[in-house]
Amino acid sequence: MNRGCSLPQFDETLCTRCGLCVEACPCHAVTMGEHGPIFSCPETCPGTDICDENVSGCNICEEVCPTGAITCAFEIVIAPDQEENVLPKE
Repeated sequence: MNRGCSLPQFDETLCTRCGLCVEACPCHAVTMGEHGPIFSCPETCPGTDICDENVSGCNICEEVCPTGAITCAFEIVIAPDQEENVLPKE
């Protein structure tokens, strides 16, 4: 079952290809290519349930990147019971 992951992006000009993102990924979803990391969203997570807990991705690769080359997109979700606390768009 694919979880519809939002894959990280990386800036090739900042990436030193140190490999920390590859080592840190508990799901083995990062490999190192010639120009930097290659991200994938495996059908099943072979190593841990962390991706199931964080459906949009775990962001570990972003946290361990020493140069800030990796960025993980995120989505802001407002719970239905909190919608009345949101200011309306003008």
